[in-house]
Amino acid sequence: MATWFFAPPGDAIRLESNDVRVFRLAEKLWERSRKMPPERRAMEIHVAVHPGPAPGPVPERSLAWEQAGEVHLASVADALAVRIDLGGSRADAEVTGGLLDAVPSFAARALLEAPTAILLCHRGFAALHAGAVVGPRGAVVLRGAAGAGKSTLVAAAWRAGLGVLADESLLVSRDDAGQLAASVRDLTVLADAERLLGLEGVTEEAFTGGEAKRRVDLFRGSTPEMRAARRVATLLLGARSPGPARLVPLGREEFLEAFREGEIPQESLGGDPGAVAQAWAGRESWRLDGAIDLEGAVSILGRLAA
Repeated sequence: MATWFFAPPGDAIRLESNDVRVFRLAEKLWERSRKMPPERRAMEIHVAVHPGPAPGPVPERSLAWEQAGEVHLASVADALAVRIDLGGSRADAEVTGGLLDAVPSFAARALLEAPTAILLCHRGFAALHAGAVVGPRGAVVLRGAAGAGKSTLVAAAWRAGLGVLADESLLVSRDDAGQLAASVRDLTVLADAERLLGLEGVTEEAFTGGEAKRRVDLFRGSTPEMRAARRVATLLLGARSPGPARLVPLGREEFLEAFREGEIPQESLGGDPGAVAQAWAGRESWRLDGAIDLEGAVSILGRLAA
């Protein structure tokens, strides 16, 4: 077993593995550190790689999650098993070499990104149901209820040249609500959105949120710098039609009420989304109406981010 240290935003990871492929995955996610910072205890991630075949196509179809108290378990039969211990701030995993070679993006999400995001939510970050696109000025957060069109708008913005921090799940620092970090940095859309955006040939088969989708593989070109940004604006997604796309000013109470419409149970993993809403209310925050006008909506995102 070898040990490397990494520095995700606002924290530290001590990663131990018997296979250099695991460290190469981690290097695409976080900056490598020379040693563990002395001011705090690092998260521990242990990954044992064993000989074994690749799983079948789209292994996330058979990815099963369980939770018992402070322990989260994830598994793909005969190919992957992860145990996340919140109290111990550690994750222990086993994986086959075949899975690492066949689906490195999935391996990175299951072995490294998801466990780290869960642990970070019990350390310095709050989980938020939101997407975020990034430009030179920083990140524009997109918040709305399930089905409001976050992923489609994020994908359209990506198609137009903006960066992606998240399409569904985002981390917000508890000490500084302007500091954002990627949870599982992903970009998935339904098949009709793939056709609408002309993404055929760019995406691959995916399965997330209990349904078949299409994924843009962001991991291939991933760098640690892509996983953190400062918030420059928050847009709460309102009625998608009629267009044109437009920003609607909101009073403080209107903003807080609209913000609550995006709440999901997973946000209770750590932090307080209500505190995030209080910090953002009245500060570069609007409702975005008429996003059926995708070109206009993307133009608004571009202006705010760039």
